[in-house]
Amino acid sequence: MSNPSNAASKLLYGTGTGLLLVAGFGLIEGRMQISELNMGWIFILLGAVFLGLGNTLSNGSGPLSSAFPNESADELAQRVSEDINTSIQDASVGSAWAELEANVLEEELSEQE
Repeated sequence: MSNPSNAASKLLYGTGTGLLLVAGFGLIEGRMQISELNMGWIFILLGAVFLGLGNTLSNGSGPLSSAFPNESADELAQRVSEDINTSIQDASVGSAWAELEANVLEEELSEQE
């Protein structure tokens, strides 16, 4: 299993390369001119942006590095188990507060009677 950073960077590289190929085919067929500013430039710009994002993500930096961490399967398993343990502890604290509140209300009701 590859880590999320490698998978996302490969996807960004592929998308950027595909967009540049589309622009190249447009140039070959004469649908786009380098000297004119038209819609074909969007493919070139987006291709460059995706290639740049893929490069920064494969280096472990950039704006997408927090969404796609560069961690191994063992690190991922450890992080997920820590998250599960934290949520279990939060749930047990919540249930302890609920039991305490129920006991206090029970004592108040018994004192009123």
